[in-house]
Amino acid sequence: MKKFLRNLFSGYFIVLIILLLELAIFIFIQFFLEDTVAFILGKAEEDVKLTVILVYLLLRIVVFFVAFFIFFRIVNKPEDPEFKIPWIVGMLLLPFFTSVVFLIFGNHGLNKRDKLIIGATVNAYRSYFKLNKKEIAQVGEELDRAYGTFKYVKNVTKLGAHKGNRVTYYKDGETFFPELIESLKLAEEFIFMEFFIITDGKEWDAVKEILIQKANEGVDVRIVYDDMGCSGTISPKTPRILKQYGIKCYKFHPFRPILSGVYNNRDHRKIVIIDHKMAFTGGMNLADEYANKIKRFGYWKDTMVKIEGSAINNLLVIFLQNFNLCAGWVSNFNKYLDYEYETYDDEGYVMPFGDGPGGIDNALIGEQTYINILNYAKEKVYISTPYLIPTYSLLDALRNAALRGVEVNLIVPGIPDKKLAYWMAKSNFRFLLEAGVNIYTYTPGFNHMKTVIADNELAFVGTINFDFRSLVHHFECGAVLYKCNCMNEITEDFEQMIKVSKKVPQNYRFRGIKKSICSVLKIISALF
Repeated sequence: MKKFLRNLFSGYFIVLIILLLELAIFIFIQFFLEDTVAFILGKAEEDVKLTVILVYLLLRIVVFFVAFFIFFRIVNKPEDPEFKIPWIVGMLLLPFFTSVVFLIFGNHGLNKRDKLIIGATVNAYRSYFKLNKKEIAQVGEELDRAYGTFKYVKNVTKLGAHKGNRVTYYKDGETFFPELIESLKLAEEFIFMEFFIITDGKEWDAVKEILIQKANEGVDVRIVYDDMGCSGTISPKTPRILKQYGIKCYKFHPFRPILSGVYNNRDHRKIVIIDHKMAFTGGMNLADEYANKIKRFGYWKDTMVKIEGSAINNLLVIFLQNFNLCAGWVSNFNKYLDYEYETYDDEGYVMPFGDGPGGIDNALIGEQTYINILNYAKEKVYISTPYLIPTYSLLDALRNAALRGVEVNLIVPGIPDKKLAYWMAKSNFRFLLEAGVNIYTYTPGFNHMKTVIADNELAFVGTINFDFRSLVHHFECGAVLYKCNCMNEITEDFEQMIKVSKKVPQNYRFRGIKKSICSVLKIISALF
């Protein structure tokens, strides 16, 4: 209710009203234009009738050719058919309306300005992660079967895999947030923070106090947060307020009164970087429920990792990429990437990476990384995701792993935060159970963690859900880990979760009106 009232009396409400009016105009043109024309022709003089008829015919011709070219653009787009089919069906049934919606939402990705900034950003950092032939051979030998997973990410993102880093795993907010607070106090040069959600409360108050203090000491403090993600959670004036203390704070893709597909591409990343000392990433937003200081949907389960060492450079690049988009310039990468990091006694490899909509990488990196990890597994896989509305390729990879004899253990919430999304998840249960996938519901509450580990060797901890929002539309991030010292802790965490979870029976059936609703929603779930 508090969030609703805050939105109601803020600029978001006015923007929403304008957007609804724009949408109403498109709907009127689609469904009522012919009736309006017929009414005018029945009342107008002969010369006016001729003008109306000519304008109407011209409009219909324009609509036909626009729809014709959009139809062939949809068919020839290099995308999975599950993204194309809903658009094609819409074009056949309602060509004008679908054409308008496609022009607004269909080209998920970046505008021309953002593409130029991203291109300049990649050119500015890619030389820092190049390896010579000897180094490539050594990395390939040490990564063994996991080399393909890391090489794929490198070829798409131009980032590097790093050895000799220290990775600390946090299995819940109660252990992570005290560490974050104490770490922020150590900053001497810069603090970079990027979150999907920041919520007024104890955690944000404690963090904000330190950020203001550090900015007064001359530390370069930068914050990026998602405008829609923070709708109703903090004041829209936050960037202006923090600017008074010298903090560079930006809203990502600010909500404006223009129908645009850009609002479908949210910044779902979670990153904190403190000097060259340490960096954090994982599933946690900056809000009290993540620390279980308030109760929402039972016990809130989530994970983060702290990285110390040269892999921080990957997260610096990922943060500066979105910061550049907000600020409208390309940062000085020499200032941040030219640094001699301490090496740690850990033989494992770490590779943080960022994912995003079309125009950043033109690949579904999160989806393919999950598939690569599933394909790596020979014995056992643990997976936790709050939402299970995946692409068919990822769904099939889960089944294939189970069918070839891998023990696939999938944990979803016992208490969901979004009932409709939970129904959609349940509609996929039977397809997975038939292949032998073990599905568990986390009975203590809501597991928000997006973590996967295969054979206690290859893992991912990050922000990417098993749903279309994360896999296709959002800006995401995370870290691939191989044989790091924290692997046992991750596996043990999963085993403890399963002990308090309820196993979904093999004969599970999802029936009734909920199944019918999900059948309809699946038609459009890939689009938005």
